[in-house]
Amino acid sequence: MSEKPRRAKALNREERRATIMDAAIPLLVQYGRDVTSKQLAKAAGVAEGTLYSVFDDKDEIIHAAIHRHVEATSMVDALRAIPERATLDELVREIVELTQHRTEQIFALVAILGFDARTPEHAKRRPPDNEPVILAITDALLPHRDQLTVPPRQAAQFIRYATFSMTHPLITDGEIVPAAEISALLLHGFAGPAHGGSPPASGARLLEASADVPALQTSARSEKAD
Repeated sequence: MSEKPRRAKALNREERRATIMDAAIPLLVQYGRDVTSKQLAKAAGVAEGTLYSVFDDKDEIIHAAIHRHVEATSMVDALRAIPERATLDELVREIVELTQHRTEQIFALVAILGFDARTPEHAKRRPPDNEPVILAITDALLPHRDQLTVPPRQAAQFIRYATFSMTHPLITDGEIVPAAEISALLLHGFAGPAHGGSPPASGARLLEASADVPALQTSARSEKAD
């Protein structure tokens, strides 16, 4: 007699809300505020009634989803879910892809939705806290620390700065750099092997040339002074 398939683990209220909010983001990018409850429920894999057992109304879903995304909660969850990789190249490529995807979605959300009317004024003025993202990237890089020429935290900052600047439509004049090229540039630079050796991997020197970010320029100047 075949064994009956086990039912999926029931989600608690906060887990259910997170699932719905994450499913809502691509729909908000595509449809804006015209997204329907039916579309939201289908994307989240729940009944429409389930949406409103954990949210008051559609506006709350939209507001909460944007807040979660801008505050980087979903990004941290995605970074924590990356399995161990065999190579540093694979890991950096996946981190860049996640960072680029989130950056593009935020630009799209702001363009389509702007700030929700229910968002508190202090939240509109306060920039998002990216420290959790930096910490999550740092943790992912720790197993590969021996392959890095800079500390894991500094490498995490370089990845974020480079990906943001090379994804920003105004900085790139609309020619967004593919994730594969960003990760290759971060790992190997753009100079050829020196005297047959390995490609240089100076993150600060690379990013000073590739991103117009004041913080990176300061880091690069410090490196030159050493």
